[in-house]
Amino acid sequence: MTDYSQEILELLGNIHFFDMLGEDQLLQISERLDTIFFKQDEIIFEEGMDADGFYIVLSGRVSLQQETNHDPHEISICQRGDYFGEEGLAFDGSRDINAKALTNVIAIHVDAEQLDELMEEFPEIIEPIQLSVKSYKLFLNHPFDWRGPREAVHFVARKHNFILWINIIPPLLLGISSILLVSYFYFIVSDRNNWLGIAFGFTVLFFLGWFIWKLIDWSNDFSIITNRRVVSLEKVALFYESRQEAPLDAILTVETKTSQIGRWIGYGDVVIRTYTGLVNFRKLAKPELIVRIINDERGRASFQSTNLQRISKEDLLRSRIGFDQRVVNEFDEGIDEISDDVEEVPHHVQSSGLMEFLSSFFGLRMEKNGVITYRTHWFILLKKVLWPSLSFLLLFFIMLYSIFEFYPSINFDIILLIEFVAGLILFLWWFYQYWDWRNDRYIVTDDQLIDLYKKPLGQEQKRSAPIKNIQTVEFERLGLISLILNFGTVFIRVGDTTFTFDYVYNPSEAQQEIFERYQKFNLKQKKREQETLRDEVAEWIEIYHEVVQKKVKPDESTSEEGDSGYNIGEENY
Repeated sequence: MTDYSQEILELLGNIHFFDMLGEDQLLQISERLDTIFFKQDEIIFEEGMDADGFYIVLSGRVSLQQETNHDPHEISICQRGDYFGEEGLAFDGSRDINAKALTNVIAIHVDAEQLDELMEEFPEIIEPIQLSVKSYKLFLNHPFDWRGPREAVHFVARKHNFILWINIIPPLLLGISSILLVSYFYFIVSDRNNWLGIAFGFTVLFFLGWFIWKLIDWSNDFSIITNRRVVSLEKVALFYESRQEAPLDAILTVETKTSQIGRWIGYGDVVIRTYTGLVNFRKLAKPELIVRIINDERGRASFQSTNLQRISKEDLLRSRIGFDQRVVNEFDEGIDEISDDVEEVPHHVQSSGLMEFLSSFFGLRMEKNGVITYRTHWFILLKKVLWPSLSFLLLFFIMLYSIFEFYPSINFDIILLIEFVAGLILFLWWFYQYWDWRNDRYIVTDDQLIDLYKKPLGQEQKRSAPIKNIQTVEFERLGLISLILNFGTVFIRVGDTTFTFDYVYNPSEAQQEIFERYQKFNLKQKKREQETLRDEVAEWIEIYHEVVQKKVKPDESTSEEGDSGYNIGEENY
């Protein structure tokens, strides 16, 4: 039987439950844990089953599925180093989801009894476990449909509960005070005056609405860590929405920032620095644990990339020098299974049917031969043509008035000519505004971002940047109208420059598409660089192998030289 103790030891050191423990402590834990095997398509557990512990994936992939109207759909993918079955960490209840082996899987099963012993012996793991359970429950209620294919959410959190209380205390106190004051005048002083009754009802509705708005506002903000990126979602109900994100491989440093009150209560900011930008996780509980989760995800992504490169190099080398193909264990994950994730069709966020129809009608987003072109929202067009349209409408009514008042008359032809010229000028004004709106385009190709600004009959400005240099991508919707009509601005940080795609329709989808283009380009670029390097190294080894095979034995060549005619002549002499 294969001994996986060393692999388990390495794996535990990269999971935030155990990464604060010393090597001796990790060794003690790894010696207690056993591996369990699942065949491809085997059901690991189903919704409703007793939650007996949790699992850590040692090899292979596991699909986590949630049932909606008796139809299971995939909500996450787990692979080497990921854990699942968080219901078992809470020591109560049953499974909330289904888990199915997508490939042959080797997993570590930590049952409830073992987990209880570990928590008693190593109390340092209790807080990380509690944080993960809370994150898992939050994720089940908010699956985040903007995720890419097989993009797994490994952590999600809202701002600390203290921030919620700070937000709802003012409307709560002011509301109670105002209601008591109005009630006093209404029921005691004024003998139930009608105006005071209306004021009482208005006061109750106002402060109740304020309280609910603050509660919704707090619940709309999320900090998310996936196996590909970090994401900060912020939304002020009815006024503002923003999503800021950065790929894991663009992260330079992760640090915490706390105030004195935050240190007392246990919350702070997590500041994620990329090459030129920041992603902030604001006012989160246990920020130091979140830093460890991010670093674990970065390490796991780096390990997977390195392992994939190593397998690819070995396969190429074996092919070049004529060796047999690599022997693949039935529980090992194949290279094709790892690399096919990016080829799947991504999910897109869709708006209502009317909004989609108007978007298509005005050509707000067009894609041809892989090139995506965005235009500013049709609401901006309406703002541009508002005055020429109103002027044209006014001229129309003036024309109708002149027909009824001046026709027939000597001056009617002159009046009609003036109105025609004015109408032509207004039409040209209207058409100029329309063409000015139509000329502004934002273009995303496979390898470039292009911001095109052109004035009709005037100057043209064109800015472009390689898509590979993107550091951060975020969007915001500011104001009630932009939320209702679903338009906003996408900010793309490239080097020391920020590209802005202003007033684009469905900015969250535009942000997602840009991020996916960035990921796809980087993967292709890395693949090309790796293939070039592999080919070069393989060629050197192939040449070395040929030299070794063709090398003539020294004894044979020496004996042949000794039998030459020149030597014979010397001996006879």
